[in-house]
Amino acid sequence: MTASATRPRGVDPLNTMMGVRVLAMAPAGTELEGTIGPRFHDHRGLSGLASVGVLADTAVAGAFYASLPPGHRTVVSQLTAAVAAPLPSAGVVTARARTEHLDLDAGTGLSAGRVATAAGTTAVRLLARSVVVTRAARSDVHLAAGPTLVIPDPEPAAPESLTGLDGRAVVAGIAAGTLRRGPLAGLLGMEIESVGDTSISARFAPTPWMSNQIGSVQGGILFSAAALTSGLSAQALTAVGQSYRLLDLKIDFVRSPAVDGPPIRVEAEVVRAGRRIVLIETRLLDADGHLLARTGSSAQLE
Repeated sequence: MTASATRPRGVDPLNTMMGVRVLAMAPAGTELEGTIGPRFHDHRGLSGLASVGVLADTAVAGAFYASLPPGHRTVVSQLTAAVAAPLPSAGVVTARARTEHLDLDAGTGLSAGRVATAAGTTAVRLLARSVVVTRAARSDVHLAAGPTLVIPDPEPAAPESLTGLDGRAVVAGIAAGTLRRGPLAGLLGMEIESVGDTSISARFAPTPWMSNQIGSVQGGILFSAAALTSGLSAQALTAVGQSYRLLDLKIDFVRSPAVDGPPIRVEAEVVRAGRRIVLIETRLLDADGHLLARTGSSAQLE
């Protein structure tokens, strides 16, 4: 794949790759901008919760981090994102967050925020719990993804190829490689491994650019991987001409996978399929089957 741009050593590879820019990070709160566009679309060529996973995690994590005395390291332990209005297909969105509660003795806190469109409309509501950790910063990993960071050209989406197919045929086609997996899945390197009656299993390999400040895979990457796989579980239930929309996703982070570690498996299971609303549970596992994160989400069939 050819490179569309490069960035010098020393920048933040994660935010650069995912189109996130930090405008303000202070005890009063955070403000960030995020690019929405074809590089972050799903297989249908649409923006969704997966498109803003890194932006959302960075906003709420930064709010908690900035509210603490200097010298602390923090991670998000739980993140909930709920859709309030459709995200644009392209453009810039803004994420703002602030710490609502801080317990310094316990080393925990609650942050809330939102992702808004250029017109100021709230698109996604955010709520997160964060904790103080003792792990040291890893700038050698987080800010040093080789001499340059190469941003690949996005894999194309081909929504026209989905015409006339029911959702199960779409998911089976992506798994077989006869249909496009979508630009964001391509960026993360996600592959569908198996498609069951009510379940989907996918896999992606961590890479150094996915690192957070402590050298593990940033929670927003795990969020996006879970959202993409959960969305495909909803897609598999659609009839010809029917669509779906992931309405919310709550993720609990259990373990921190290393960016140079083995592939991460993502297993999504439909636990209830109603006429309009689908409930999905997803687990992210390491190579030994240890739980890394778990999510619960709902999707609307349209």
